[in-house]
Amino acid sequence: QALKLAHDKHARGLAEAGDTHATMEDRMKYIEKLLGDSADKHAKELKALKAAHDRHASDLADVRSAHAHHASLPERIDYLENLLGDSADKHAKEIQALKDAHAKFLAAHGKHAKDVEALKELHTHHATMGERIEYIEQTLGDSADKHARELQALKDAHANHAKETAALKAAHAHHATVGERLDYLE
Repeated sequence: QALKLAHDKHARGLAEAGDTHATMEDRMKYIEKLLGDSADKHAKELKALKAAHDRHASDLADVRSAHAHHASLPERIDYLENLLGDSADKHAKEIQALKDAHAKFLAAHGKHAKDVEALKELHTHHATMGERIEYIEQTLGDSADKHARELQALKDAHANHAKETAALKAAHAHHATVGERLDYLE
């Protein structure tokens, strides 16, 4: 009896398990589908990887081709050294030219400074503008005073001359004219 009970229990468990589990055929189809999907996906990725590899190979060939047209590193360094050497020589010449121009400027400046000092020395012997104007005003003032005195003296002399002329005219009025005298004598 115990064996029968165990067998029934096992059969019930098997029946219940059969209801919840897929059949062997369903399970095989599922695995085949997974592998098929994975194989398709793998084939697509492999194809994309080959295309990327081909692009990379093409780009690498382009880089190698471009690199072939470039000068080598020692050639490029030699070119830069020559370029900088020429530039340094040119700059040295320009600096020397500036130094020469500066020396020439300093010599001219020294000469001009001497000329300015000479002009200042000469200027000390000259009267200032104020002194010169004062001198002109004094001279004109003295001249004006002198002319005023001379003018007054001339007016005075003219007045005296006018008086003398009037006196002579008055004296002459008392005298007979030559014609009157001749008439009187006849």
